[in-house]
Order: sequence, then structure tokens, then C-alpha cells
Amino acid sequence: MYPSNDLKIVAPQAGAVLNVLGADIAVKSSGDPGKFFFADHAVPPGYAVPLHVHEDEDEAFYLLEGEVTLITGDSEKKARPGDYVHLPRGVPHGFVNASGAPARMLVVASPGGKLEGLFRGLDAAASQAAASKAALAPEQVGEICAAHGVRMLPPA
Repeated sequence: MYPSNDLKIVAPQAGAVLNVLGADIAVKSSGDPGKFFFADHAVPPGYAVPLHVHEDEDEAFYLLEGEVTLITGDSEKKARPGDYVHLPRGVPHGFVNASGAPARMLVVASPGGKLEGLFRGLDAAASQAAASKAALAPEQVGEICAAHGVRMLPPA
């Protein structure tokens, strides 16, 4: 007999909306470390995620709106609506929305519990920094990332 209560539908406005380095990411997944991660990521103009490496998960983006530039250790490529981007674990990558217009993408990672923990940690740190009217320090971002299996790389 197959389980009947494992089906889950998350409504459009449901899920946790987290502040990840200054942009909203609406997390739709469960947070279970053994499951995949799924989120809807608003990417405002000028938003950038520095070069980093995921030690434990594969990550993928599916562009719904706008344009982002994906950066690897040795190249830059633009992704546009309908593009699927696969970022295998261990491959250095980052991205920037340099287009001047908002972008939006779906983000998937497998397994995803560490990535969700990372985003929740960044959100909590951003809230604490805002409450004390301070900026989130790069060293703090690096520590939160390292605690969740993501290694930040120095700028090229």
C-alpha cells in the first residue's frame, strides 16, 4: 500500500519568505536534510551572490523572468526566461542581475536541507543586523555559509 498523506501542495503565498543577502526568497520545501530544496527567488537589479562552492548539493535555477549572469571560475554566461542552469556540487559559481530590471527564478537543490538552513541563517543574521542598525559583515556571511557546507571564494 502506498502512503496517501505524503502529497503536499504549497499555496502561492505560503512558505517562508527569507531575506538572503538583501533579496527575498520564498522557500516552499520542507527543510528535511534528506529531501530537495525548492524556492522562488526574486532577484532585484544589482543583486549579486559572490563566487562560492556547494560541498554537498547540486543546485539548479530555472529563469522565469528577467536575466541573470552566471559566473564560474573562468566564464560568464547569461540566463534568460526559460533557461535551466545546472550547477553541480563542487563547481565554483555566483550570479549577478546586471540587467537593470528585476528577475525571478526557481531554485532547486538536492539534497537541500543544508541550503535551506543556510538561507534561514542568513535571514536571521540580517534581522539581527537590521535591529541593531548595522550591516551584515562579510565574515559573518562566510561563517554562516561554512556551517552549512558552502565555501565562499575570494573575488577573482
